[in-house]
Amino acid sequence: MESIGTYEWQDFTSPGSRLVSTNGDYWTNLADLAWRRDIEIHLDDVPLDLDQDGSVDTRVTRHISLKGGILGNPEVFGLAADPDDPPGKLGYTSASTGFSGLRDALDFETGKPTGEIGMTCWLCHSGRNPVDGKTVLGLPSTRLDYEMMLATSSLFEPAHVLDLDRDGIPDGEAEIKQRMRLDAALVLDRNHDGRVTVAEYRSALKLPDAKQVQASLLSAGPGRQDLTNEFGLDMTAPGLHSRRYADVGLMRTGPAGVFNPKSTPSSLVVRSLSVINWTATYATRGVDWLGRYAERTGQRRGQALAEMGIEFPPGLEGDADLINRAIVLDARSIGAIGLQADSFPGIMYARVLRQGAPAPPALVRGLRLGFEATQIRKLIYDTDLATIARPALDPGAVARGRAIFFDRMVGDIINQQILVDVPAAYAGAGIEPPLLAPIDETRPLSARLPVRCVTCHSATTLATEKPIPEHGLEIPRCTDCHAVHAPVGMLAALGLRRGDGALGLNSIFKEFDLDRAQATAEKVQTTCAHCHDRHAALATPIPYTNCSILPFDADGDGRAQGDERDDLAAGGIGTDALFGFEVDRRALADKNVRMPITRIPSVHRRGPTETVPIAGPWVRTAPLTTLVASAPYLHNGSVPTLEALLEPTDARPVTFTLGVGQGTFTFDTRLPGNRNTGHEFGVKLSGEEKRDLIAFLKSL
Repeated sequence: MESIGTYEWQDFTSPGSRLVSTNGDYWTNLADLAWRRDIEIHLDDVPLDLDQDGSVDTRVTRHISLKGGILGNPEVFGLAADPDDPPGKLGYTSASTGFSGLRDALDFETGKPTGEIGMTCWLCHSGRNPVDGKTVLGLPSTRLDYEMMLATSSLFEPAHVLDLDRDGIPDGEAEIKQRMRLDAALVLDRNHDGRVTVAEYRSALKLPDAKQVQASLLSAGPGRQDLTNEFGLDMTAPGLHSRRYADVGLMRTGPAGVFNPKSTPSSLVVRSLSVINWTATYATRGVDWLGRYAERTGQRRGQALAEMGIEFPPGLEGDADLINRAIVLDARSIGAIGLQADSFPGIMYARVLRQGAPAPPALVRGLRLGFEATQIRKLIYDTDLATIARPALDPGAVARGRAIFFDRMVGDIINQQILVDVPAAYAGAGIEPPLLAPIDETRPLSARLPVRCVTCHSATTLATEKPIPEHGLEIPRCTDCHAVHAPVGMLAALGLRRGDGALGLNSIFKEFDLDRAQATAEKVQTTCAHCHDRHAALATPIPYTNCSILPFDADGDGRAQGDERDDLAAGGIGTDALFGFEVDRRALADKNVRMPITRIPSVHRRGPTETVPIAGPWVRTAPLTTLVASAPYLHNGSVPTLEALLEPTDARPVTFTLGVGQGTFTFDTRLPGNRNTGHEFGVKLSGEEKRDLIAFLKSL
């Protein structure tokens, strides 16, 4: 609840300088957010070229005058009050501000509040339940206007003079260059007056115009964290503590980073998720995370497991997937707070665990233990979903909606998926994820596969296998998860799985004469039961997501940005993929962000691989848990209600209002990054069927 990271010297180039919480020092002193300082932001007709196509997309005029700063105007910034932790209540390393996710760092020696406010996970992952107004840790912070908080930084005031140690004396050019590891020949003090202003600093480092960056932050709106330069400021802020780390550039995006609008999903019930983070850059399969951690901390596996406090539900003792998911979540927590809190140890831990950077075993243990990762994980694991209020719903409507979710065909999708783990068949092949692979490998990548809601939003399986119960699995059809039947054992040796499909194989549908769209649950399970009496255990409780990872560029034309409707028509998800606000996309082919990716023809058998360029990366299927508290929807927050999500794109609201007071924001879906195209599944259901499906979704 109250840990905000580690303490380090305020100036890492001066050993023995004052010990500060890097989190509080960064956001309060270096980034200088207006926690309690009066706020004056005045932008008049500032032009923004969001997609960098050479034309102005919008102009920002915004005037914000707020006495008492961020903490004095919590409703404007969408802060979630924490009634169980009143302002000023002392903790071990920080005092409460009265709001979830914002803590006042204590002085390391006196234990008294310093007024240096830092951020915890709960700023973005603690929200007010719209049903009863209670703040719940793990709900998405859909009211939080994170970018508007960042826009209060004095680093956007051109005349602001840099004073990194807050001693009241402007820092000289040599001191700033030493702390930022900048080239000695670089000229920061352009007018040679012994002071360095924000304007001089940004000009010397060729950073974007401060007012345009401020305007871009104010164009996001509540409920989104638009990742420009990793959490908004990143390496553009002078005096970063993490500059002491020579490899920091490998963990941060830097001033020329990638931009993408992202809403915040629920972080509850993560035990059952296969992949933790939004873009699936942390794999939970294919890596022995426990063995890796044990090796790098000099412990036995059992010791490492006990230290991490990983608990297992009955019957799943020692499940490898649950272990991996827990460790990946811990690493994500530490790495994210390391970046956001400008913490050298947090960034270093993520680097050591992910990529094997050398570090003494005792240090690796200490880095992890300093971030309360086990406690954070247990808190969101142990939240009882039954205690979170849901709207009053008709049980009959919920039951009918569940049947639609599992039984009704709601559209089709292109035969493409992204893998973040290298399949076992390709072990030793020398390929690295991510990989582009077919969902049904007996059909071409351009094929269209009919889908139900459950196809993309079903339960994830674990490593432990259990007998299939007589009443069958909770997911009714094997074919909802398994598009292709992999040849195994004696049957394969006898040739019973060979056909005229890719690699001489047939899909289970053709082999057993099953129609994917019409096959009943009973027929599919009865057919599979001829050969299978065991199944990997389904994650408990079912989170209604299988973490499918789908590419933006569905039609394979190397375009994603501004191409959403074409990708949707090709069977893609069709949502807005805006990348490269800080990247000069004019220097890239077709003004799109392309990346090379390895394409494999089969998940189950090794085949020829090739490298293909795709536009933009991908998006993970979002968890549906506590969906009622997650509006607005889609990965960019462009659809205000579930009712609107079940309408075709052209029938969805073009604009809608978010926020309150001076934080009132009009979300315009016509702007790049805000487009509400995509996910047109279920739009052909009848009005009554849509109401039933929504009732089921609100019950999750």
